[in-house]
Amino acid sequence: MPSPTLLDRMERRFDSLAIPGLLRVIASFQVICFLLIYAKPGFESLLMLTPAAWTEWEVWRFFTFCFIPNTLSLIWILFAVMILLLIGDQLEAEWGKFRLNLYYFSSVACLWAGVLLAGPLGAAVGLQASTLLYSSLFLAFATVVPNYTFLIFFILPVKVKWLALLTGAGLLFEFFAVPPMRLPLLLAFVPYACFGLPIAWRRWRHGVRVSARRATYESGKLPPDAAFHLCRTCGRTEVTDPTLEFRISADGEEYCLQHLPEG
Repeated sequence: MPSPTLLDRMERRFDSLAIPGLLRVIASFQVICFLLIYAKPGFESLLMLTPAAWTEWEVWRFFTFCFIPNTLSLIWILFAVMILLLIGDQLEAEWGKFRLNLYYFSSVACLWAGVLLAGPLGAAVGLQASTLLYSSLFLAFATVVPNYTFLIFFILPVKVKWLALLTGAGLLFEFFAVPPMRLPLLLAFVPYACFGLPIAWRRWRHGVRVSARRATYESGKLPPDAAFHLCRTCGRTEVTDPTLEFRISADGEEYCLQHLPEG
């Protein structure tokens, strides 16, 4: 079994401090803020992350911007909350509560830094802070379950990976079209680069391996009893034991369920 990483050690030590169902809590506050903003238009200006959070010690802004809904439509807020709950449940099931908490709060901290370092554009970055935060969460969700399907307008099935590509394309356009926003955008997606990109890389690498094996199979270069799956620890395959199930671990290697490393 691979030695535990720094993240594994942190999880074992601080897991008890993590908030279970974090995004469910955030979604609840979003509903409350939606009602307050709906009742008193302009209330969101008191919640936004702005340079005043640093310069005037309006410390509540460091957290309340997370609760600002991205829509003021009664219908769309229901969909937004449902999607946020879905993202939270899926990421927590995949990563565990500690890693989801770490991803979320590190994203928040990076946005704090983005506003602080943006200078005159700090207010503009603050206006987008909530959108950038939930775009980062959406990209993480799409990386973990790329084939999850949404029904657009309850009719058109679209896999989440294609929606994530559209989101990424929009962010790239902003990155190149608005040079002063480059540093804040880079900072906002540092957590995704640390958590999401390694997952995407391992999945792509495994897909290449499987495609190569399949191509070799179809070309007739392997004997009929050759195997697709091989446990790194015990060396068993689906040929030697047809009852086995295999998974890709965090180290990018394939294991049977009996020898699958934790974390």
